[in-house]
Amino acid sequence: MLVLSAQDVAASLPMKGAIEGMHRAYAACTNGDAEMPQRTVISLGAASNLAIFMPAHIRGSSEVSLKSVTFSPNNEQLGLPVVQAMVQVFDVSTGTPVALIDGGELTAIRTAAGGGASMELLAREESRSLAMLGSGTQARAGIEAACCARDIEVVRLFSPTKGNAQRLADQLQQNNWCPEIHVVDNPHQAVLDADVIWTATTSVSPTFSGESVKPGAHIVGVGSFQPSMIEIDPVLLGSASIFVDETEACWAEAGEIIAARAEGRIQSAQVRELGEVVLGRHAGRSSQTELTVFKSVGVASQDAVASSLVLEAATRLHLGTRVNI
Repeated sequence: MLVLSAQDVAASLPMKGAIEGMHRAYAACTNGDAEMPQRTVISLGAASNLAIFMPAHIRGSSEVSLKSVTFSPNNEQLGLPVVQAMVQVFDVSTGTPVALIDGGELTAIRTAAGGGASMELLAREESRSLAMLGSGTQARAGIEAACCARDIEVVRLFSPTKGNAQRLADQLQQNNWCPEIHVVDNPHQAVLDADVIWTATTSVSPTFSGESVKPGAHIVGVGSFQPSMIEIDPVLLGSASIFVDETEACWAEAGEIIAARAEGRIQSAQVRELGEVVLGRHAGRSSQTELTVFKSVGVASQDAVASSLVLEAATRLHLGTRVNI
């Protein structure tokens, strides 16, 4: 069995290739080629800690994957990651364990790549400015994904913890691909006149006001993944074209989508899967002034495709450690 660290995953899964992989992952969801039950979520005590289990198999693949995730909000105070994960990969024919992959880095890349795929399919071609709300791992990966998907020239970054935002900006600007990053004092400054708005938080209330959003913007919401979490104002969804990673998962877990329907602001038929755009079943953006939203709670087909890409590249590059179990 091959054991792959976070460093191995990062070396094996460049963002551009991950974005291409997410096109396939979303198409598999919509086309019925992804075998994946709804994820199992176990509450762990009174601190909002969760354990999450996400199995998946893409028809025709020689592998089946199982991602195990823990979500521990108080870990930040302990200097530990809030989200920790591992992905187990098994051979379909023999059931033999093939790989154990660091799931934290894989999740960060594949989640951001999903948002990048939505930008390729829905954001205006001339999009040049990005508002990023959040300063954690997902924000880091999201900025890279956005810059892969469009020629972003400026990023306005907001976090309630300004020091964290500044550290992220300083870290990212050491990369040649990174545009200007301005750390701002409030969400309004970040969102105002932004072509793309990206939320990467676990907020339980809207992270920005819809009044600040320009016509034709594209919004990416990838941080929240429970009904109690809301990053995007449900009022704003009433005037947007909404795309999701997988409809059943979002009706169960996407707080803003659930709230918008409960308040009568949207109907179920208005919410489409991004895979429909990938497959050519939906045109996507219909005008330059249309507001488009991609809401993702994360689905196991993303992990299946990403782990397969990682395993293929790591084998080719001779990365990881072989162990017998």
